[in-house]
Amino acid sequence: MRPLASTPSPPRGHLSARRVQFLPFPRFHSLTRRFQSRSSTPTSRAERILSRLPRPLQRYTARLRSAPISHVVSFLILHEITAVVPLLGLFGIFHYTDFVPVSYVVEHYGGYVSEGTRRFEKYFRRKGWFGFDAAENGETAAVGDKGTVAQNGDEDILKRWNGADVKYKVVIEVALAYAVTKALLPLRIITSVWATPWFANALSRMRSILKI
Repeated sequence: MRPLASTPSPPRGHLSARRVQFLPFPRFHSLTRRFQSRSSTPTSRAERILSRLPRPLQRYTARLRSAPISHVVSFLILHEITAVVPLLGLFGIFHYTDFVPVSYVVEHYGGYVSEGTRRFEKYFRRKGWFGFDAAENGETAAVGDKGTVAQNGDEDILKRWNGADVKYKVVIEVALAYAVTKALLPLRIITSVWATPWFANALSRMRSILKI
């Protein structure tokens, strides 16, 4: 009898086709693509924010545009902080002091004031805050998304500010703070860009301490 021919064994380090098909390379690549798509979201959001700067100030953001994702996330966090802190601080000043520059802010930033009154009246009405009745949502919807305060523009804002209804005074105070915060957008962006390296390092040290 002829001896059976032995099947040559593959050399060391060689993976057979049968083993290769079980390797998790497709899953690894899909996870990588998914992570890249998620990591591009903060970058695209930062790009939209930076594009609002006047053209002469764009050169100060060049390093952030090519920075690692940790710096981009730090910039976005700082940008939110520079929006929330002035908004709450200015509202506190307008609400608890006699300094309320309604005419000046409406004259120079009337569009932002109208946008703020529309947004915050709708929000307060939905939450039932400051005396707004959530049941009046239907009536508000009847006049559209513009809301009761903003529907007649600057004249309506000044009229309601001089009126006796306290709840609309609160809306306008928040809207004034919102308008000033929006007007300070270039300064807020530049401040956030300047503080980004320091803030990113602080977050990194915090993560190492907390072992996150």
